[in-house]
Amino acid sequence: MKIASCIGVLSLLTLLGACASSTTTQLAQNVVRIDVSAAPACGSSGAKKLVARMAAVETIRLGYDKYYIAAMDAQNNVRVVGANYNTTGTINTYGNTGSYSGYTTATPIYGGSRDAALVAVMFKANDPEAANAIDARATLGPNWQEVVAQGAPNTCLE
Repeated sequence: MKIASCIGVLSLLTLLGACASSTTTQLAQNVVRIDVSAAPACGSSGAKKLVARMAAVETIRLGYDKYYIAAMDAQNNVRVVGANYNTTGTINTYGNTGSYSGYTTATPIYGGSRDAALVAVMFKANDPEAANAIDARATLGPNWQEVVAQGAPNTCLE
């Protein structure tokens, strides 16, 4: 299999999986920083949405009910890393001469990641500061227990 074809297949798998990885760093008892690195297919909004879902998961996992986002940042590290070429045509030969007619198409292969990070400050439901905070369970929806049990989401397609 040609290298370009292998790269194309790997790019397609990445695109279909829309995988993501995350890291959570506890900065204080009720403060975490969450970093997410998502596949190019997620787009910048997908990476931001995923890091916000992670904030809700971490809030519940650490025993809190609500949180607010103290800081958020995103970065686009996606770039074209190559191309997959497909050539179609006809070759005609007449004695010692030949001619070719056809076309070549190039499909770009994307690499890199969409990155997002946030700092979440977490509260118990009865804390006075929680009045304007985001409810973690409401953010995750009616199946929040299942989402938290699964741990860190690894795709932006949820």
